Amino acid sequence: MRAVSLLLLLICSMSAKAFAWPNWVYHANCADKNFCAVGVAHSETLAKKMAFDDLSQQLQASVNSHSLVSISKKDNKSNSSLSQKIELNTESIPLNLVSVTDKAFENNQVAVLLKLPRQQFTNNLSTRLTTFFNNISSSKQLFHQPLWQQRVWAIKQQAKQAKIENQLSLLTALNEQKTLNSGLWQKFKQWQQLTVALNNKAIIEVQASHELQTIATSINQHLVGGAGKIYWLQPSIKTKSAKKAGKYTVKALLSLELLESKPPYRILFSNSLKAQRSAPSFSAAKQKAIEAIAHLIKTSKGHILFSKNDQHHLEEY
Repeated sequence: MRAVSLLLLLICSMSAKAFAWPNWVYHANCADKNFCAVGVAHSETLAKKMAFDDLSQQLQASVNSHSLVSISKKDNKSNSSLSQKIELNTESIPLNLVSVTDKAFENNQVAVLLKLPRQQFTNNLSTRLTTFFNNISSSKQLFHQPLWQQRVWAIKQQAKQAKIENQLSLLTALNEQKTLNSGLWQKFKQWQQLTVALNNKAIIEVQASHELQTIATSINQHLVGGAGKIYWLQPSIKTKSAKKAGKYTVKALLSLELLESKPPYRILFSNSLKAQRSAPSFSAAKQKAIEAIAHLIKTSKGHILFSKNDQHHLEEY
């Protein structure tokens, strides 16, 4: 009986503390004019981060869900498990548009209310998209570039297409009529068509040593296709290492050179990527650094391979 009484007292105590929070912590009082998010944590910094993450998810442009079923069998009995991975593509939010409109403190915790004006965010997103399309070179200008530059331009644009399409989808959801009237979807389709056309102007073949096969595979994922003139992309690697407290730290520098495939084999473009990793052995640390560079190339959708602009080195072997 005493245990039951103590349990009831504890529940009542917890309920009293819970209701000590202001109502907006449970139901953010937002009109249609604002996006709102609440974060509760033991520090104001963390509470703001949680609220901002929530705000970002409210503005997600797409959701990708992947499910995996695993089945194991033992002694004529089958067991299965289901795992799910959900990826959210959220839209970046200009920090100057977000404001903290309320704070509350209770039981060593802080609650923060963030507000983002809907109209300001919509206008900002529309301006960013308009600026992006206005800054794209005309097809006439692009077709005057060398074939390898046309292909590199197309590869860069392909890396951006998913993000731009997500932004347009979000803008349409916020204000469909205004987005359609702006002509941004027409500009998007024209941009897609131009990217496809220039992507088929050249073939880029990767020539890599055996130790760089991981990187070569990652690069090739973004260089599929092309036609006509052939160019070579040659990756090479240099490493620096140090040993401390029985652990090796290796810094790997990957150099990339885009060359003509015929004499005098001029170097048309060069770039470098680097990564640093630690492990109990030199070879393990080096492999980790190489894998880190390969992951960087993969996640950037190949964009980072050609991140430098307007390089015109004409060196000869």
